Amino acid sequence: MKNSQKIAAGVLAAVVVTSGAAALPVIQPETLPVSLVASAENDAIAITGQTEVPDTITKGGDIEVKGTVSSEDSNLASVTVGIYDSSRKLVTGKSALPKSKAYDISKLDEYVTFNKLAPGTYTYMVFATNGTKTNFVLTNKSFTVSNEEVTETGETNAAGEAEEKTATTDTMSISNGTSLPAGMKKGQFVSIQGTVTSAETNITSLTVGVYDKDGKMVCGKSAEPKAKSYSVKKLDEFLTFNELENGEYTYKVIATNGASTDYVVVSQKFAVSDDGKTQPSEENTTEQTTEQTTEQTTEEKNTTSSGATTPTATGQDAITITGGTEVPDKLAKGKSVIVKGTVTSADSDLTSLTVGIYDTTGKLVSGKTAIPNAKTYDVSKLDNYIEFDKLPDGTYAYMVFASNSVNKNFVMVNKAFTVGEGQVASDAIAIANGTTVPSSLAKGKGIVVKGTVASANSAISSLTVGIYDKDGKMVSGKTVEPKAKTYNVNKVDKDIEFDKLAAGSYSYKIIASNEANKNYELVNQSFSVTDGTDIMTIKDGTTVPDTLKAGKAVSVKGVVSSANSNMSSVTVGVYDKNKQLVTGKSAAPNAKTYDVAKLDNYVEFDKLTDGNYTYMVFASNSTNADYVIVSKDFTVGEGSVSNPQAGTTDGVTLTNGTSIPETISKGKPVTVKGTVSSDEKITAVTVAVYDANNKLATSKSVAPNAKSYDLKNVDKYIEFDKLPAGAYTYRVAVTTTGKKDITADKQTFNVK
Repeated sequence: MKNSQKIAAGVLAAVVVTSGAAALPVIQPETLPVSLVASAENDAIAITGQTEVPDTITKGGDIEVKGTVSSEDSNLASVTVGIYDSSRKLVTGKSALPKSKAYDISKLDEYVTFNKLAPGTYTYMVFATNGTKTNFVLTNKSFTVSNEEVTETGETNAAGEAEEKTATTDTMSISNGTSLPAGMKKGQFVSIQGTVTSAETNITSLTVGVYDKDGKMVCGKSAEPKAKSYSVKKLDEFLTFNELENGEYTYKVIATNGASTDYVVVSQKFAVSDDGKTQPSEENTTEQTTEQTTEQTTEEKNTTSSGATTPTATGQDAITITGGTEVPDKLAKGKSVIVKGTVTSADSDLTSLTVGIYDTTGKLVSGKTAIPNAKTYDVSKLDNYIEFDKLPDGTYAYMVFASNSVNKNFVMVNKAFTVGEGQVASDAIAIANGTTVPSSLAKGKGIVVKGTVASANSAISSLTVGIYDKDGKMVSGKTVEPKAKTYNVNKVDKDIEFDKLAAGSYSYKIIASNEANKNYELVNQSFSVTDGTDIMTIKDGTTVPDTLKAGKAVSVKGVVSSANSNMSSVTVGVYDKNKQLVTGKSAAPNAKTYDVAKLDNYVEFDKLTDGNYTYMVFASNSTNADYVIVSKDFTVGEGSVSNPQAGTTDGVTLTNGTSIPETISKGKPVTVKGTVSSDEKITAVTVAVYDANNKLATSKSVAPNAKSYDLKNVDKYIEFDKLPAGAYTYRVAVTTTGKKDITADKQTFNVK
């Protein structure tokens, strides 16, 4: 997989498919979080009288943005109209904050400049947010801009005829360029690389630099290549990423040749923070990108933030495929598909051709790149490298893309499909605000079942909510036939009897079917029920960070103890998102204690590839089978755990909460943030820091008398910067009309 196809660091991508629109191949940091939204139908968002975008638009042609977006019950919090390139990067567009139930999107027409689009493939999108839906997609229309441009009349020639202004062919691009993470730790080293190439004339000047949010260069260097290509690695020593202070920055490569002056080849935004988790602010990404894109030249718009040129569907030297593989929407696990088809370049030789299968993060799962150096290539030659039959359950995209002298990484095939119990993406089923079952549950403890299940297009034909034992047998549950696009699972709460479960291991599942998907598993949460008399615990166990660098090892440690009986088994392992063991080991202690450090050599964190995982420790004794002692989600690489600070306890939820570093320098402030929410009215919120003796060090209590509260309102009262050296605990406590002193967040840290 070439560098230009790699997913940018820090991005959690999703293959978004609608009927009539192919999945888009690469998702950049500027990506808008567009996804299926499971929301109540009684607060529907709709659009009327909207713009009809044709399948093909001539270069220079313009289209008027029009239509009225309306919300049934609540006000529209935001409406976005935009055009995205094939890498999902915003090319031109604008967001509005209506704060009303209806909005005329023609007000955004001047910001959506169809007439400035370069030849290529794009998607016109309209999406909105109201009280129940977030980024709900109203319009998702793919279209192509052809190379037959609408010319502008310039100066008259000697014959008195108007001369036509034409786009230059002397473009500049970068190959194998550096892809920066959106979030970087303070002091982190980055080595830049990539070769900038000019199509026709020499590059007369080239600047590589890091700029602050005011546009001032912080570090960098200029060169005068006087050649058609230049390696930016030569300037690496002048970009001191490790010396950057906390803040938001932009990494740029700017070049000049005979046709373009100060052309931005690369522009990547990133943020520096103590823990590396801070991302560029929305204002500094989406809004700023919109303004820049409107002002930039056509050539600038044809570059992605990683510096790779966007695939262009130019009529000149077109690349096509004939007799290509037909991949079905749904593929049985273990089923093979034969890769075939002939790729043809109209004029120049094909310089590269890639056939591959990509997961929903844009990572190459199986595939191969060839260097044809010919005008045609038979992709069946790569069939042995495309292993459909080895794919685990999930959603994927089959892609074929190629380059010649004119088109770079032009996508000919981009087909979304699912394997096994995955979904047909165009009619996906999702759940919102669902119940989270704790990994350990006391015998007799009840759990409220909640959540709204939604189907994208067809009605939900059946839905099962149930509790299953370790043998897969349902012990408590209910199956219904909603025959509607949404269903509130709280309606079957009385049939899901957590409080009557005997001690043991179980799974809480929600399984749904619609016209396109049969028995799709929306929820599968493992948990244990203990009677409290023979519980198992761990002391001094491994602390796995939320994010782990690829190749980084973690030592497995901790002593597992059983209260009364001997443990028959102890398992330590890392599991992927499909709950499959990736690395780990089981032991048979036949004793009341066991040191899991003995299994350290078998849990190979350093060999994990980029992705999302769960570190688990579970054990069995005479009372409890497969009792979960530790279950910690984490990410390898530059991805991010979804809502790592989000938690829910007894109906109280904290989202986007403060993530406190394990160690804070004395005198260093920490910003308190996050939103506490509850189904009941919140009568009190206390944010506090306690010392090692559980003595209050700093705190603030408020009485919101509302169902949500923004913790930033108490930030100035929690004085982390005045804490002396020592060990501390940070806690957010919430009291509602029905529950007292609920811990919404609790974190330990040290001040040194």
